Amino acid sequence: MKWPFSLPGVFWRKPAPPSPTQCSVCGRDMELVERTTMTGNDMRTYRCEHCKREEIVNFGTALWKVLSDARDKE
Repeated sequence: MKWPFSLPGVFWRKPAPPSPTQCSVCGRDMELVERTTMTGNDMRTYRCEHCKREEIVNFGTALWKVLSDARDKE
């Protein structure tokens, strides 16, 4: 089917970036196994039940670390 008008490219959706909770091998969603912020970083461990693979993902600086640093600067 041909449209009688042309749509500009701004209306087309861009593909979403890969989710950090998806397995890099099979692409399935992984389960959260552990979350730790003791190092000052928000580190999370995910496990893929299909591949039996674990991945550790760093989500950046932990909230408590940011608040503590802001309070120390005052």
